[in-house]
Amino acid sequence: MTTFDPARLESELRTAENQRLSAMLAGDLATLESLLEPELQYTHSTGRVDDRDSLLELLSSGTTEYLALKHDFDSVTQQGGLAVVEGTMKMHLISGGVEKHLETVNRTVWANTDGQSKLRLFIGAKAE
Repeated sequence: MTTFDPARLESELRTAENQRLSAMLAGDLATLESLLEPELQYTHSTGRVDDRDSLLELLSSGTTEYLALKHDFDSVTQQGGLAVVEGTMKMHLISGGVEKHLETVNRTVWANTDGQSKLRLFIGAKAE
């Protein structure tokens, strides 16, 4: 039995999240896809819900372009084979031709799949 190491878990998740955000900024859909669980449910702060395929389609369409992304972790917990991250995200993007600056609160759930952290759930809500 392995001992739970919160610092190590947070470090691994920060690495995976930085890879995900870098892929989104670069439009690197192959890398992004490798970091997303096939069962992904992604709820945007607008209420739109995407699965993995529709999220990748949205990003490949050019309708939404991320210019800057910063995700701050507030807490990381482990529940079985899943890790839950709560935090805030600042985004600078162009969506539908409109430039936006957004701040959201969010919860992400990561699964360890074949030794790699993959995003299974993202829920974002506009920060007040």
